[in-house]
Amino acid sequence: MSAALLQDNEKYNELEDDRESCLHVLTWTALRFTKHTISKGRSIDFLRAFDEEYENEDGVKGGALKKGFLATREIPRVVKFDHRPHLDKLIRELTEAFAVRYEEPPSAKDLQALEDAQIANVPESVMTNLPAFSYRKRLDDLAAPSWLVNTFRHNLNPDLWPSSDKFQGQPIGTGSSKKRAREQGKLEVRIPGTKSQRRSDGSGSRSGS
Repeated sequence: MSAALLQDNEKYNELEDDRESCLHVLTWTALRFTKHTISKGRSIDFLRAFDEEYENEDGVKGGALKKGFLATREIPRVVKFDHRPHLDKLIRELTEAFAVRYEEPPSAKDLQALEDAQIANVPESVMTNLPAFSYRKRLDDLAAPSWLVNTFRHNLNPDLWPSSDKFQGQPIGTGSSKKRAREQGKLEVRIPGTKSQRRSDGSGSRSGS
């Protein structure tokens, strides 16, 4: 789920939220099942972002860690996946794209500069240097019909992906597995006949993100 939805219980689910969720699922899966260069403790710190929850007067919320990791680009800056440069690049591109949702909007001065440039029919190639133009274009790209699919295809096309890319289970934090067990229990109550499936690694956690 997107950081924006987790932080605002009144927010409507938009296309951009669903697309951001794709990044979170990809990142969680890669951290859990692909060998990478960070330590077990640091890996657990990153995984906490996908299970963060707290309660206040407005109800149960989360998303602060996801928002922070997007705004700082920390995961693609710190995590490198072994012999998978295209996976690094894909996560980096998606993180950079969704970070705009949590950045400071353009100032009134920047917006006025963009408006003046548009009135003067300044070429788009020149307006790309204006902060407000860049900000709006990045937001528009997130909503473009084929943007997400094209981004995945572009990064999946190169021939340098491993030919036999089997998963390699990575450590998961205790807090994460407890929350996932609790959520799975709620699901089983709603779906009669559902049995919990524990992974063979003995962690007691279930699949999900």
